[in-house]
Amino acid sequence: MAARSRARSVDRIDTDTERTPLLAGTPTPTASTSTRSLSPTYTTATTTQTIADDDDAADQPTPPSNHLRALLRPRVILLSLALVFIIELAIGMAVPPINAIMESIICRQMHPDVFAPPPRISLPNSSLPLIPIVPSPISATVVVGGKIRHFAGGVVLVDDPACKQPDVQGYLAMLRGWANTFESFPGIVGAVPYGVLSDRWGRRPVMGLGLLGLVLSVGFTYLVFYFSDVVPLWVTWFSAGFQLIGGGTAIVVAMLFTMLADVVPSNERATVFFQLTAVFLGSQMIAGPLGGAMLIWDPWIPLLVALAILILSNLMVLVFPETVHVHDRKRPQEEQGGDRDDVPWATKLWRKASEGLAEVWDFVLGNKSVAFLMLSLVFSVLGRYVGELLLQYATDRYGWSWSVASMVLTIRNAGSLVTLLALLPVVSWLCVQRLGMESVAKDLWLARWSGVVHVVGSLTIAAAVNGALFSVGLAWFALGSGMAAMIRSLLNALVEEHHVGTVNSLIGFMEMVGMTVAGPLLAKSLSVGLNLGGAWVGLPFITAGLFFIVSTTILWMFRLPNGRRSPVEPSC
Repeated sequence: MAARSRARSVDRIDTDTERTPLLAGTPTPTASTSTRSLSPTYTTATTTQTIADDDDAADQPTPPSNHLRALLRPRVILLSLALVFIIELAIGMAVPPINAIMESIICRQMHPDVFAPPPRISLPNSSLPLIPIVPSPISATVVVGGKIRHFAGGVVLVDDPACKQPDVQGYLAMLRGWANTFESFPGIVGAVPYGVLSDRWGRRPVMGLGLLGLVLSVGFTYLVFYFSDVVPLWVTWFSAGFQLIGGGTAIVVAMLFTMLADVVPSNERATVFFQLTAVFLGSQMIAGPLGGAMLIWDPWIPLLVALAILILSNLMVLVFPETVHVHDRKRPQEEQGGDRDDVPWATKLWRKASEGLAEVWDFVLGNKSVAFLMLSLVFSVLGRYVGELLLQYATDRYGWSWSVASMVLTIRNAGSLVTLLALLPVVSWLCVQRLGMESVAKDLWLARWSGVVHVVGSLTIAAAVNGALFSVGLAWFALGSGMAAMIRSLLNALVEEHHVGTVNSLIGFMEMVGMTVAGPLLAKSLSVGLNLGGAWVGLPFITAGLFFIVSTTILWMFRLPNGRRSPVEPSC
């Protein structure tokens, strides 16, 4: 299946003028078993973005190059926004039915008695008129009016408390957690090779490969569902293998950001990335309720519609312009013969990976304070993963259907959208213009308090005994949506210009590693909490709160270098 992947690129900033997309961050979106959201904040260690940044800093484009960039810019921006919207729409639409089908398959295996049809009761000489049942165009059989509904491929959905028992929900959480871990590997493994290929083949072919792998991954998962009578559900883990074709959603997002960096000047990228984030959140708000509404009729309808949309996204790649040629100058390695045609491709790849690792290691040793601050971002990523458990958590704790839960969760997306579009820009303006804070001091101050908000929001959700308190917790949690983006912006501001690519690559790699750990860990905490019962059901959010406490503590311990402290907040 596809996923929450998600490489997100952060542009560099200087200390006086922000050029990093500060508000390009969103919470980690809810993911299906393996379908990872195409979130603009999910960064991976991408070589392609580093190359784009290096080109922007190192070479001064000639007038013809500037003209070409200006010519391609509107088309690339519009198509990128459209592609993010439809991919996130497809992935988000598939989340409720995938969770419902997986829960049903597990429940049928653990509690087969629940799925036994009720005895028929004959009513002789009944005067009640027969109510015709209109079958779904996709389903084999639909039994309306009862708890059991049969669909194509042997899929049976049942509304029974037995399916919310700890054994069923714990196994479901385990499957989803490990699926997320397996789906992180293609982005980690493919970052360097596909980054190199994007310079050799172009951005568009690599992005097309990533979307092809995504479609194959989703299609394989559907086949496992269809043949669930004979194929174990854990086979869905192998769907991540298809994402090795193109690197999955992580590389797709990397290519999008790289293409935008190719044609958009650095002083305008913040605005474009901001628009991308708004489109992403808007698509999320639509996708969940839409998938939940379709699920009421037939779970296969949203799944097949999502697959059709993903296929459409593959076709959209054909109309994307290639942007790799907008850079006029040759790279130094090419000018010096470092990338001669007689050198094997594998040798070039190994050399590039080795040089990159050596550069990262040297950077860490020479910038220990920045590396310490980077740990805050890692723990923030660990805490944000809990968002992927929200849908399952809500259905289990409050007895909601998957459809109802998906609609309630739009509170978080709406809150994130309001925070990023209105609240943070206003607060940022007040800090800089009214309070006279330096840009980096403002970022650190807002990141600290966003961390506090995340801690309170996580613990509120954990303690929520009813749906009303849960909704309040969701809204409060959303107020901290800008935390990761502000930490990333701060990291970019604290390093030298020539280290921007290195720090973003390192951020991406650490985020990916964090996600591989967070999946099984928080899934296990949900399973343990369900078994313990009572207030311990909220254990995943208690765990997330602890991660946010560590992240926030690091932020409060961190001190800005002399010369960058704000007179308004000397302790920074």
